[in-house]
Amino acid sequence: MFPNDTSRVQSKKQVRKTHLSVSKSNNLLYDNFVYNGISDIQTNMRLTCYDKSSIVSKSFTKVKDLTSALEMDKVNWIHVTGLKDVEVIGELCDHFGMQVPVIQDILNVFHNAKVEETNNVLLVILDSYRYDEALNLNHEHMSIVLGDHVVISFEEIVSNRFDLVHKALEFDLGLVRSQKSDYLYNLLISMIVDSYLEVLELQQNGLMDLEDLLIEFNMSPKETGQKIQHFRKDYSILKKSISPLREYFGHPILMESKLIGKSNLVYFRDTNDHLLQVSLMMEANRETIASLLDLYLANNDLHMNQIMKQLTVVSTIFIPLTFMVGVWGMNFKFMPELGWHYGYLFAWVIMLVLSLFFYFWLRRKNMF
Repeated sequence: MFPNDTSRVQSKKQVRKTHLSVSKSNNLLYDNFVYNGISDIQTNMRLTCYDKSSIVSKSFTKVKDLTSALEMDKVNWIHVTGLKDVEVIGELCDHFGMQVPVIQDILNVFHNAKVEETNNVLLVILDSYRYDEALNLNHEHMSIVLGDHVVISFEEIVSNRFDLVHKALEFDLGLVRSQKSDYLYNLLISMIVDSYLEVLELQQNGLMDLEDLLIEFNMSPKETGQKIQHFRKDYSILKKSISPLREYFGHPILMESKLIGKSNLVYFRDTNDHLLQVSLMMEANRETIASLLDLYLANNDLHMNQIMKQLTVVSTIFIPLTFMVGVWGMNFKFMPELGWHYGYLFAWVIMLVLSLFFYFWLRRKNMF
């Protein structure tokens, strides 16, 4: 099923309008914070405190209640869903010493991906994507902060992105319960990076299906052009979000941070390898889109040539007939053919014979 382009355009226009109306409010001239997204989900905070032997998870709506429940001898994971309540977001970030530009970046859903260490916290901003059943690319802004024994993840909407991590903590699966906060930090990032692979694989499958349809001429030119443009726009969006993250993730800021233990660097390098794989898949999809565009243009030229060939065949057959009719249609007084008793029948016989002659001659030349 092809996505509804009209709804996509209207949604994007709405996002741009919201962005333009509030983008000037999040700057250093003001001490207030503005969430420039369109989600109406109320802000909710879920605190999960765990170590190898125990785990406690509870939801909070007030920062004061959450901070009093922190256990600094354990790993504390604060998962925030919904960025609408900027006062709660600001109060929570301020408690952990985050500066104003960091908080503004967390609330800015149009911010490019980046990794930054400031004031003893390590911040990564990245976007999460997924295709729905209609192959519409859905976007979600996410931020993850690593502090001393604390990991804070900010999610713009309520999704099941980190459900597997919650289950692993609850049932003590894998290594997460026995590791420190930097391991959880990398695990959350790797979950998003792996989702890029899923999105790109779906995109790759869609491109392959489109290529088969193009080769078999089973689609109208208009529909084909719309689908190629759809994938090209999705590729541009993914590249804008993923490419900066690929550059930042191998940066010394991340690999030399004091918040990351040397024993866990191997996991960050593994995530970096996955990002490299993502980059390779993106490059492969880019080349496929370019090839499909060339094939689409070639098909259009071939289709036009076919039309011109058909017109040439029709013209070749009817030009001699038009010439004969034009000659016999002249109004000269002395034309011997005009006096023939069987002249009309004779004219039709000649025209029919010429038509059949040119028809079979063009068939023999493989003109159609």
